[in-house]
Amino acid sequence: MGRYKFGSVILVGLMLLLCTSTVTAQEKEFEVQGYIQMQGGVFVPLTSQLFKDYDNKAYIKVGDNVDENRPCDPVNDTSTCHPTDHGAKAGKPSMLRGQIQLMAEWRPEEKIVVHATVRLVGSLKLELDRYGQPPSFKDSMDKREYAMEYAWKEFYNEADLRELYVDIETTDWLSFRLGRQQVVWGDINSYRLLDVVNPVDNTWHFGPLESFEDTRVPLWSAKAMFEMKDIDHFVEFLWVPMIDRKADTVNIPLTFVGAWGLPYSNTPSPYIIDKKTFEYPGGEFDDMRGGLRWRGNITSMMSYSLMYYYTHIYSPPIPLYYDLKPDDEGFLDPNHMKELFLGFPRQHIAGASFDYTFDAPVSMVAKIEASVEPLRRYPRQSKTTKRVLDTEYGSGKERIYFEKAEKNTFNYAVQLMRPAMIRWLNPTQNILMLLQFQHTMIPGLSEFDKADLVYVPGYNDYKIEAHQFRLVYVMGTSYLHGMIAPRMVVAYFYPRDAFIAGQVDLRLGRHWRLRFQVTDFFGNDPYKSLGFFRDRDEINMRIRYQF
Repeated sequence: MGRYKFGSVILVGLMLLLCTSTVTAQEKEFEVQGYIQMQGGVFVPLTSQLFKDYDNKAYIKVGDNVDENRPCDPVNDTSTCHPTDHGAKAGKPSMLRGQIQLMAEWRPEEKIVVHATVRLVGSLKLELDRYGQPPSFKDSMDKREYAMEYAWKEFYNEADLRELYVDIETTDWLSFRLGRQQVVWGDINSYRLLDVVNPVDNTWHFGPLESFEDTRVPLWSAKAMFEMKDIDHFVEFLWVPMIDRKADTVNIPLTFVGAWGLPYSNTPSPYIIDKKTFEYPGGEFDDMRGGLRWRGNITSMMSYSLMYYYTHIYSPPIPLYYDLKPDDEGFLDPNHMKELFLGFPRQHIAGASFDYTFDAPVSMVAKIEASVEPLRRYPRQSKTTKRVLDTEYGSGKERIYFEKAEKNTFNYAVQLMRPAMIRWLNPTQNILMLLQFQHTMIPGLSEFDKADLVYVPGYNDYKIEAHQFRLVYVMGTSYLHGMIAPRMVVAYFYPRDAFIAGQVDLRLGRHWRLRFQVTDFFGNDPYKSLGFFRDRDEINMRIRYQF
């Protein structure tokens, strides 16, 4: 995301390439690195599906009754259509993405460094994006064709100025980083408990399988760091003026795409929605974000950090209100939304982290992160509303507001990381093993809250719970001096969802890298948790030339 005009970004890229031809081996003030990459995949049914495809059927549902004698089309048919999954057979391309990335550093002075990263991305249109859900559809085009065109134009072709910042070291205790950047405050892999500064773009692949560096959306920001070397501590102050494109300031809703997005809801709605309007934050003084982080070492084996960030809810978008539409005779139709407005309310986030390195014979690193989100807002089911008439009497419009549902939310995660020698698996290299446990708590939920609040608006079966548990195990090693590097990730989402991802990285000479990956989703319910992706088992391959 953060897309700029193709011409300007390509010009920056050409300038970086031109500069590389003028830099000699003795000139270390300017360096350029980069890579060219192709990545593609296909959806295939694996062991979780017993190598058989899902039926992906849809039927008319009236109340709680599904009429299997009345098949329907969830894209074009009425709101009472009840699909069973995403609505597409396996064997379809999951992605085909080409990428060029250039990274340059220039040191005009000893204490000044300028860094720039440019990324150009192109992708083929994906047939499964026909099941995407854009904010609105054009009457002149078939909904499936328009959804595929929308995803391709908005998310799969990109000229992105990923980073453009300057590091300034004014003294040995005060430094600044100013410009478009990624700010990393969290230490726990897989979970972004404290890594909350930058939103993410997971529209092109399953997010946990890609690096945060690639999926984060950079923001224009200013960061100042004060170092207290006598006590081995530092404090960072961060200001985000929110001058980026508004849609880039939050996570991209996964309903917008079909291949790696959320399926059409299986909850029949009494409402017909003409248009969804997303009220993205940004461009106003009141939308600015800011925070600080305090970090230090207690001993050489022990460190900690404290952080606070004033931001917005990045995901999911929260339904705020909607306008009813009059019928042909001028009467308001209570089931016809002219426009549904969704927003990203303000949010405070405070957190802490602690890590300790155990010496031999344990030889393990333990990390703990925790965060609190006071009065986080959750979406309600669509029928839970508060009716308020439009202030302009006689305008023929009636505005309906959704009641607020704000709950204190607590998160913590524990990570244990240990290298070990397992001779029968690898007689020459360590095997790195990592175990993570994450727990989310929403205390004080009433029985009404448990029946009415949901994690994703429109998916009424996916109701919030007082406790959520996740467990991740990662194991990786290398052979032949790093030429072959296998890795396995197993994630379990209580009570019955999981995914297993196995990958092998091959280093072919100095410049070529090849990755082969297989992912199997064990989703119980197709409209909850990892069940959203249960028919997205995938074989994926990536080839990269780096220079």
